[in-house]
Amino acid sequence: MGLGDMLGKAAGALGGMDDIVGKISESGIDLEAISDIDADTLTAMLEDKGIDLSILEGLGLSLDDVIEKVKERLA
Repeated sequence: MGLGDMLGKAAGALGGMDDIVGKISESGIDLEAISDIDADTLTAMLEDKGIDLSILEGLGLSLDDVIEKVKERLA
């Protein structure tokens, strides 16, 4: 199962966005780094890791939503 599939399943689970952030963290991406970069840079970084971002659009989410959730989690 790819990370994109896992993100889709995580979004459908009770935790929703929290699970998405958790899966990103589990993939080895430093959450602190995510909180300090813009959406375009994050897009490039996630695509380099092989993460399919189209799942976010299908869920009505944006990378800005993910960045905000990461910031909340780190606070």
